[in-house]
Amino acid sequence: MRRVLFYRLHDVVPARLAELERDSMLFSKSRDWRGDQFWLATANTADLFGMEYFRHASNEEGQSLTGAGFLRLLGDETDALATLYFLNDCTQRFHARAQLKDEENPIAKLRYLDIHQGRLPSGMPIEDVLAARPVIKRLNGGAITFYPPTYRPNSYFRRDKPGMWGFSLQGMRDFAPSFLEAEAEAMRIYRGLRRLDR
Repeated sequence: MRRVLFYRLHDVVPARLAELERDSMLFSKSRDWRGDQFWLATANTADLFGMEYFRHASNEEGQSLTGAGFLRLLGDETDALATLYFLNDCTQRFHARAQLKDEENPIAKLRYLDIHQGRLPSGMPIEDVLAARPVIKRLNGGAITFYPPTYRPNSYFRRDKPGMWGFSLQGMRDFAPSFLEAEAEAMRIYRGLRRLDR
């Protein structure tokens, strides 16, 4: 059975709902998904499945629920990371709260996350609970390795750019301020290299 990531977004003011829906659609189209493509059901959702899903989620979560959805992951941790960072950004921009439930996550502390305006209930940023290990995105004809800001392979390792996400592919390395930016830049490079190989 495929791993499933459930997510909820609370407390977005109604006047900004259209903005949230637009941002969600742009995020969904902004990257290649190995598993399900990101989607968010809201009170404005018109398709039957989305309407019913939001109605049932609202019955469970209460009036504060703004959006809900889930992803079936197909062995790609970057799909889960991208969703986590997008929702984290939403909590900051919309002064909202996000919940992520990932029962099959191999890291116990990431099976349930509650994020308030970019912070965990303890006040820590989400980077503090992520594993400090590389994340590999496997692609046709290669792979991209992402290095979180907390990555330290040994006690002597020093980062050129602290606080930034690193990535490497085919011997090239670079950094970006966030995971989403690192992934977007790495994919641009990957596609460019694929064109050159033809």
